[in-house]
Amino acid sequence: MATSNSGRVEGKVALVTGAASGIGEGTALLLAREGAAVAVVDIDVEAGKRTTATIVREGGKAIFIRADVGKTAQVKRMIERTASAFGRLDIIHNNAIWFRNGKATELDEKDWDRTLDVGLKTVFLSAKYGVPVMRETGGGAIVNTASVHSLVSFEEHTAYDAAKAGLLGLTRVLALDFGPDIRVNSVLPGAVLTPLWKGISKADRRRFADMVPAKRLGTPEDIASAVLFLASEEASFITGTSLVVDGGLIARSM
Repeated sequence: MATSNSGRVEGKVALVTGAASGIGEGTALLLAREGAAVAVVDIDVEAGKRTTATIVREGGKAIFIRADVGKTAQVKRMIERTASAFGRLDIIHNNAIWFRNGKATELDEKDWDRTLDVGLKTVFLSAKYGVPVMRETGGGAIVNTASVHSLVSFEEHTAYDAAKAGLLGLTRVLALDFGPDIRVNSVLPGAVLTPLWKGISKADRRRFADMVPAKRLGTPEDIASAVLFLASEEASFITGTSLVVDGGLIARSM
């Protein structure tokens, strides 16, 4: 990804969860390249510190915060540490996810709970603790990583699809409750090449790409660009909505 110098979030402070790899890493890097100081949040310490080091090496400002965002105390602490380090908080990108698939008759209840905690409850918690901090310096933007699974469902994605569908409703409610100074939106990725694709063969990747009108799989940078737009002042009149970034994957399904 080419370095940008346009400064679309210059002087802002951003917190990105799940920022050690994939979409979160791509977003953290892009926000930093566009002028934001970034709190890189992840449970993976080694990879999270790598993302942080890349930002610093490129001349940006970043700190790493290890946090399990499925746990209330750790979400509260990541907000506090970000504000303490940088003096403010302007952007929250709720991107972290954990999931295990299975039919409702087969899925363990603890895996259901963990998926909903990391994929949905954390967005409630980040607003609960983050919105008051954001308002201290005039407000800001929250961008949630939902999914095409928020709109169409796939077999055995019981907990994942429930969490991602729930994100759309929560996004709307937060936008209604905290406007006009806090904007809240969701980005809905399709098939994106992240570390989750490591075990998928080239033939299967090609098959998935051929299902997409764009005839390719997405990249973390594709989603990061959408998050940057929604977090920037260019989207100042956009709140309570969702932006599908899937190369046209679900156009034939909706």
